[in-house]
Amino acid sequence: MSNDLGSARDGVRGVAVFVLGYALVDLLPIVLPGQPRILGLPLRDAADAALVFLLVFLYVELANHARVMQRRWARAVLALALLLMVQGHAIHLAANAIAAAVDPEAEGWTLIYFLDEHWGHTELHFSFLLLAALFIGRASGEGDVDWLSRADKVSLWVLAVVYGVLLAGAAVEGQTVLPLMLPCGLLLGIWGLWPFLVRPREGLTLPIHRFFFSASLGVMAVALIVYGAARPGFPQLSGG
Repeated sequence: MSNDLGSARDGVRGVAVFVLGYALVDLLPIVLPGQPRILGLPLRDAADAALVFLLVFLYVELANHARVMQRRWARAVLALALLLMVQGHAIHLAANAIAAAVDPEAEGWTLIYFLDEHWGHTELHFSFLLLAALFIGRASGEGDVDWLSRADKVSLWVLAVVYGVLLAGAAVEGQTVLPLMLPCGLLLGIWGLWPFLVRPREGLTLPIHRFFFSASLGVMAVALIVYGAARPGFPQLSGG
């Protein structure tokens, strides 16, 4: 039992590192100033361009811990999702940088806006959902949730809430709530948590990484529903 508990706690620690890293990737470009410029890019954009590679590393590490890459097709899905993530992020970042230097009345603005706020974000956020689906469907490493102590379960829930809220904010800012993030988040969350939803009294017999991503997407969906009820149309938090 001690090995089971130790393995499960290692799983929670791995999830904690992932969430902290994702929060850094998500929030640091927001709080950084525009100056100085690096190769013509504002500091915040330069950091944003580099941090996506940290996100790739975090997903690969988590995939190793969760043992989702044991089959060739799963490795192919992981590679495809990471490629979409990097490409979507690059399209968004490049279009955003161009938009900052172009008059909104200029010819071509509509295309720039589409690439920035629609194509890039949609591709990026679809990759998040594809990765979550991979972890929900294939995770088998580092223990089950029912091996954890109460304190560890609370920690895992807190991590799921933090990640879910960050995803909800990204969906609102990226204008991907409908028809992508909200319905897909609901479906994936219900799929992943189904064993617990139908047999709640028998314990959370779920792999830690499956539970984390399922719960996170459930939190994201609830947060988006609440936000949509308070602010119809899901306007961007930044007011953009």
